[in-house]
Amino acid sequence: MTQLPSTAAGIRSLVAAGDQEPAAAAAGRLIADSFGLAVAAVELTVDEYSLNSVSGRVRFTDGHTEFFKFHVEEGEEETVAEYYRARLLAEAGLAVDVPLRVATEPGRQIALYQLRTQPRLADVCADLERAEGPRARFSPELAVARRSLDAAIGSVMVATLRPPAASSSTAAIHQLFHHRLTGGTGAFPGGRYRAWYLGHPVFDAVADRRFRLNGVTYAQTPRQLAEQAAELLDPRALAALPVLTAHGDDHQGNIWVIDGPELRLFDPAFASDHVPALLAPVKATYHNVLAHPFWLYHPDEAAQRAGLAVHDDGAVVSVDFAGPLTSLRRQILDSLAELAWTPLLAALAGRDELPARWRQIVRSALFCCPLLVTNLLSPARPAPVRLLGLAQAVLAGSEPESGTDPLTRMLDAVTPA
Repeated sequence: MTQLPSTAAGIRSLVAAGDQEPAAAAAGRLIADSFGLAVAAVELTVDEYSLNSVSGRVRFTDGHTEFFKFHVEEGEEETVAEYYRARLLAEAGLAVDVPLRVATEPGRQIALYQLRTQPRLADVCADLERAEGPRARFSPELAVARRSLDAAIGSVMVATLRPPAASSSTAAIHQLFHHRLTGGTGAFPGGRYRAWYLGHPVFDAVADRRFRLNGVTYAQTPRQLAEQAAELLDPRALAALPVLTAHGDDHQGNIWVIDGPELRLFDPAFASDHVPALLAPVKATYHNVLAHPFWLYHPDEAAQRAGLAVHDDGAVVSVDFAGPLTSLRRQILDSLAELAWTPLLAALAGRDELPARWRQIVRSALFCCPLLVTNLLSPARPAPVRLLGLAQAVLAGSEPESGTDPLTRMLDAVTPA
């Protein structure tokens, strides 16, 4: 019998390979060893949002069941320094599920939560958009709940805003950005960026081209944007920014929709009280708005739905698709702009601590979200969707050379006077 892995990385590798049964058995053994509890069965969650994590349900021999989740950063396990700060967020005033138990041994970090059977907000949004298309919108009650959560997040960011701290250079949130550009060594290029893109024939062909997405031409190329991100998102550079308390990874796959409805955060794997201020709302902005509908998490569906057309004239890669922001995503973007970005940027400006290049810093982090969360050039993604993914990353990272788009209009609107 093949020996089961004893680490989170080993289990994640089995899941990625589709070996669900041994992965579940290994997860059960890890949970039993970590918490001294007898495990009866493990059921893994397999979905499109678990790009860097493993989750599921564990049933114990006493009959009760809990939800478990852990993160793995491929090849970067030693750089993940801080996990599961739910209590910190709860004490700051955010609605967040606090784990029932946590194991923190390096390579074997895992958290167990109260079992919930309610949907995640990501699932609710996808279902609405599949059913109603571009006209999809939140119900009035869910719109209020979304805005209530964004208001709480914005309030906590402003209330906890503090002067720069050297400790911010070691904050776990850097794992989501700079560490994926460098592998955690600080040497660029490295990490996922090197592994996934450098030397790939598609990337090599377009890395120095400008992109045009739905008629809007962008000023910077993918390679220029990666180089800029490596500079601006260096943890040592960001240590000059004020810090605050934030979840940092509050995409809608990490939000439960509780009866009411009430929205509740969970899985704060990258939360901290010394998050560099400008990074705090980035993941929510990208993944809750720009990553949809479908092209990042459901590439096959996007290929069928999006009416994709790609043209490369040797200088500009043009991508057209029937996928402007739905009404639902505009609701989310408007809420984030009004209730999170505007008060945060105003507070920084009021303290004379908003850096001159704040917009480029924010765009650099937004650029990293799609590029480094999954391999946009994976052979499992249809060829036109690969170029759509790169075009979407460029949209996030670059100012338009001509024309405009919803993200650019949002950044214009939240810029302090």
